[in-house]
Amino acid sequence: MKKLRRPTATASGSPFRRPRGSRAVLLLVTSALLSLAGCSSTTPSARRSERFPLDPREELTGPFPEGVDSGWQALAAGDAETAEREFLRARATRPNLAAEIGLIESRVLLGRVKDAVVACNEALTGPVTVPLLVACGEARARADQVFEAHELYARAAARSPGRPALKERAEALEAQAIESLARSASSGAKDQNYPDARRRIERAIAMNPGDAGLHALAGEIELGAGEKARAFERFREAYRLDPGSVAVQEKLAELALERDPALAVSVLDELSRKDPRYQDRAAAARLAFRISNWPPTEREIAGSERLTRAGAATLVWWMFPEIREAKVSSSVIASDAVSRKDSRAVLRAVSLGLLDVDRGTHRARPDAGLTRRTAARMLLRLSNLVQRGKRPACLETGEAGRSGAEAVRAAVGCGFLEGEEGQWVGGQEFARGLDRVRVETTGKGAKP
Repeated sequence: MKKLRRPTATASGSPFRRPRGSRAVLLLVTSALLSLAGCSSTTPSARRSERFPLDPREELTGPFPEGVDSGWQALAAGDAETAEREFLRARATRPNLAAEIGLIESRVLLGRVKDAVVACNEALTGPVTVPLLVACGEARARADQVFEAHELYARAAARSPGRPALKERAEALEAQAIESLARSASSGAKDQNYPDARRRIERAIAMNPGDAGLHALAGEIELGAGEKARAFERFREAYRLDPGSVAVQEKLAELALERDPALAVSVLDELSRKDPRYQDRAAAARLAFRISNWPPTEREIAGSERLTRAGAATLVWWMFPEIREAKVSSSVIASDAVSRKDSRAVLRAVSLGLLDVDRGTHRARPDAGLTRRTAARMLLRLSNLVQRGKRPACLETGEAGRSGAEAVRAAVGCGFLEGEEGQWVGGQEFARGLDRVRVETTGKGAKP
């Protein structure tokens, strides 16, 4: 049988061969030196901090001047005074970015944020590292410079995505910055400094465009400045972002009545389904929507600030087919209405007793303003003419013998007029009164 031979060394060296003598010592020394060199040139990832202060050596290559390592050890142990002395000693030996970062961190922890901010102004002009961005971000945050602090922390978080704590700090500073901007914008609006308020709220919106509250605040600023069209757009965007906000819905509906009645109807109908208090406003929105589709003449009359007697007769003629179709056996002639374009509406209102005529002059004064008392009598009389079924409770006492003041109180009680104050009635109020007459006398409101 052939004997097995023991392995022998080769020229290249066998794994079974042990180094002997001086050669073994040389190999061990070389290995130790390489290990030490690696530790001094970079910071191991396992030692990376997650929150301020960070190791100032991170992202930098050594060797570092004496004092940087001991300074960081002092910082990590919470001894900022010793750390500052060590970093000053390192900087005196040889200028080095790690020492500068360590000094900034030490001074922030010692409460000398002004000195830290000054040092940051110079350090940030050159190459930056995550520890430098975080140190200067913290310095500015503690100096109440939240906008600059947020920017620096955001840069650090983007540069080092494996540190969620940096992202959290950036987001917290962003929230503080937005709150500060919103607060100062609101204050500027109260002081009527609208250009400055707009700049601040725009900056806040740029930082968080999805915040419905910021868009609503922008709308309030525009309302204060008298810019209703801009306010409408702001509240519409706030509604898109947060359709469930009652405050936003109310503001949007109010502005939409003039600019987008269909939107006002939609919003107020949604509100009225949850709260009956919005039903009257929803009805007004539906009327506004119908008016927006009326012929130009009637639409202009309904929008007039001071309605004429002829305008009131025209609205009655337009909104109530019963009046147009009513048979009149005898009629009082109004001499000043015969040759007018709106003569049919005025003469029908006179013949049905909706408008009075001066018995001596036979004049109906169609171009005179519609007084609140005349409007009240007109609406009460109209409700008697078109009622169907049970008489509305507000009309149980009848209209005979009522004074002008009593007629106004009755009309307000029925919801035909919106108040007793003032002498004249506008087109919108009268049109809403006519719509209310329809609801009270038939139990049905006209649909949009």
